[in-house]
Amino acid sequence: MSQKIQAAFFDIDGTLLPFQADKLPDSTLAALETLRRNGVKIFIATGRPPLHLSHLPAVMAVPFDGFVTMNGQYCFLADGTPLYSCAIDPASLRMLVPYIQQEQLSVGFIEKDTSYFNLINDLSAEFCQQFGFKVDDVAKRMEAAPVYQLSAFLPEDKQEEFMRHCPGCAAVRWNDSFVDVLPANGGKTVGIAHVLQRLGLTREESIAFGDGGNDVEMLRYAGIGVAMGNACPEAKAAADYITDPILEDGLANALRHFGLI
Repeated sequence: MSQKIQAAFFDIDGTLLPFQADKLPDSTLAALETLRRNGVKIFIATGRPPLHLSHLPAVMAVPFDGFVTMNGQYCFLADGTPLYSCAIDPASLRMLVPYIQQEQLSVGFIEKDTSYFNLINDLSAEFCQQFGFKVDDVAKRMEAAPVYQLSAFLPEDKQEEFMRHCPGCAAVRWNDSFVDVLPANGGKTVGIAHVLQRLGLTREESIAFGDGGNDVEMLRYAGIGVAMGNACPEAKAAADYITDPILEDGLANALRHFGLI
């Protein structure tokens, strides 16, 4: 086994968990167990917020050492110990709200433990039903608690205009239906850096696995960046290694390739 890699970071959707599936591939589960047994710390690195994790029992059944959630905006250890958090500037949200109300755009405002929408439309209805999200007074709520991320349900050709009304923020997309909006100085790499600092490790001692546009910087940042065979072109271009697709034992095959299992 390679002695260099001490921490591994895994995206969820399309990397650990096949889209529309409710269980991890058997080869992935076995690989994660062996990786931990070999002394490598394992972490989730996802665009999902903490409140989504309870809806993923197959993922949460794995004894991960910690979680980088909301694209790096809220990070914590398995026992709940917070490691890092970074919220969107309320001034940016105040500028955004009149625009989304005027354009009738459906946007989720994501806090640590809950999420609420300004309105629900055809684009967001299924998503909101799945997670039990409701409409609330966003102008009032966003002043009461930090908002770490937005989920803006809009097509990619409307993304640039949306971002002009949300200064100081960046957009990362891993789903055709919506885009994640976070502080411009945020991202999975920032969250991972804080986790590594807590562990006393360098980026060269890390490996990261991903498949989506929000994984690009993470794959570039880690000592080894692995794109799944089903990854988007941008993720593949950013990676050091492209493995097989998720349903063809891609994660396990990559860990074997690097001598980690």
